[in-house]
Amino acid sequence: LCPTTQRRFVPPVPAPTDSPPPWLRGAVCIGGHTMPLLVPRLAVPFLLVCLGIPAWRGPSFTNAEGAGEAIGGDGACPACPPCTASDLASLIHIIARDPSLYVPVGGVLAAAAVVGVLVGALLFSTKSSAPPLPAAEKPKSAEDVANDVLDLAERERNILVLETRIRQEFKDSLSMADNVIEQLDRMSREMHGNLTERQEAVLGVTRKMLKNADSHNLTIPLALAKEGDLSASTSMPNLQVQEWLRDCFTPQRNKHGGPKKSMKVVSKSIMFAVRLKKATSVSRQESAPTDFLPYKAESTEQEQKIRLLLNDLDSWDFDIWELNRVSNNREMEVVGWNILHDWGLPKKFGIQDEVLRKWLTSVQDSYPRANQFHNATHGTDVMQTTHYMLKTAQLSKYISELEILGILISAMVHDMGHDGYSNNFHKNAVTPRAIRFNDQSIQEMYHVSSFFDALQHDESINILKNLTPKQYLELRAIIIRCVLATDMSKHFQELKDFKQLMSEKGQALEEWGECTANLMSMVLHACDISGQCKRSETAQTWAHKCHEEFFMQGDKEKEMDLPISPLCDRNTTDIASSQVGFISFIVLPTWQAIADFFPKVAEEGFPQLKSNLEYWESRLPKKEEKKEAKEEKKEE
Repeated sequence: LCPTTQRRFVPPVPAPTDSPPPWLRGAVCIGGHTMPLLVPRLAVPFLLVCLGIPAWRGPSFTNAEGAGEAIGGDGACPACPPCTASDLASLIHIIARDPSLYVPVGGVLAAAAVVGVLVGALLFSTKSSAPPLPAAEKPKSAEDVANDVLDLAERERNILVLETRIRQEFKDSLSMADNVIEQLDRMSREMHGNLTERQEAVLGVTRKMLKNADSHNLTIPLALAKEGDLSASTSMPNLQVQEWLRDCFTPQRNKHGGPKKSMKVVSKSIMFAVRLKKATSVSRQESAPTDFLPYKAESTEQEQKIRLLLNDLDSWDFDIWELNRVSNNREMEVVGWNILHDWGLPKKFGIQDEVLRKWLTSVQDSYPRANQFHNATHGTDVMQTTHYMLKTAQLSKYISELEILGILISAMVHDMGHDGYSNNFHKNAVTPRAIRFNDQSIQEMYHVSSFFDALQHDESINILKNLTPKQYLELRAIIIRCVLATDMSKHFQELKDFKQLMSEKGQALEEWGECTANLMSMVLHACDISGQCKRSETAQTWAHKCHEEFFMQGDKEKEMDLPISPLCDRNTTDIASSQVGFISFIVLPTWQAIADFFPKVAEEGFPQLKSNLEYWESRLPKKEEKKEAKEEKKEE
């Protein structure tokens, strides 16, 4: 409402930026409506038109009649900003023609208003060249507004339906970020050619950020997370401060913790190492010791059986359980001895045969035989699978001889001293092992520290004593990295990092110079969970032994009045169901990524994994059996 006439109007646009202050605008409004009371109706317009005193410009009309028509309809008040008259003369002329605008106001107030009008005209006459503002749009009718609301509601309902359908298309085996990336790629393909350059750029950046999203880097300041030249950050007052913050408070991306090298230097080094290894590597017959056993066989028959089994040492279907039976639980000594000599590593790194024999025996004995799953047989199986990956799948092309030694040792000791309980058990029970390692990768920390501790305290088994200090530090970093990567809580992050590196680097040797640690740790982790990739009899044996160890933990948790861990209650756990879930969500995606990188795995191990999954699916309890089991539990 106009404050003076109380007539309703809709301001077409906000007041122009060069409008006068509020007190002056009020003076104009009051003066415009009270001026006809003080002077004859025609004298004032005539006088002001002759004088040609302009007012400040607002949304203008071409003449006084146009402004009068606006007043007569739903236009803006001619005396209130934004003003609808082109100048003060036409404004007064309109007021003089329309008696309905008269308002009885006191003379003193009217006189003050006249003075305000004249002062405002003089002050703002210099701004009369401002461009006119657009005229007011006609307001929508109630029916149009209602239709707009209905259209908006219908659009929102459609979007919700589509969101539900898209969510149903998400794959449970992929992470949320990977599913979103897949949908973005699909949208980009569907809208190909219809996106602007900016929209294409936004999609591209979004995809890259999702792929590179890291749970650690999300909390790291940008100045510390940047790769490359430290001087790229302008927010750091001192480069030494930045270097210190990055070294102490961010995850180390550098390979094995050593000094960072340029990609060009690393590429040349890797190619040189590959050529050197090919030139100096020796065959199994040349590097093998005189005796293929590290101990004296009990009989000739036993020796022949072991020799026959070792013919398949490079095979995916190596029968680890038969070797365990034939060797009388000394499978780790047999396999470790032959694999290390197969690669010529004892000769290369000065490991004496007698020292190696004693060390192999100590590692074999460090695995408790009472463990159903985490025993020396499992450690040997992981080492043999790692050997297959190195030799048959050709992982050895990507890494140096020292790294080959590191990953093989890591495979042997990755569960050294395991007590048959999970990390969560130790955490919940607040065991001395959990206190020692602050609840962080408790078992894995214990395994790797036990290995180095044993070497330090017994010189007779120290297989690393002839390494140079530089070799020792690098090998130690490799073993620590690989063993800690077997912590299952790191599974999804390890898999995500590996798949990201694969998409960026492909399979070219020179591209993996700075990332061999990622490659080795991923391969060892995959070998650690490879039991369900082996032949059916072997896979089923591993599954039942693993669950028996789980059940033993559940019994201990009951005894200690602790929460029973998932899959550890022998009365409620269904082995087939747990294996289907384990394979579908953990093993299958892992070995799918490995098979994509190593084609040989796709030919041998991966088909067997799918076959084992089908076996466990066929063993799933039917709906009727599940219902009966639930009723029995309720009765109990």
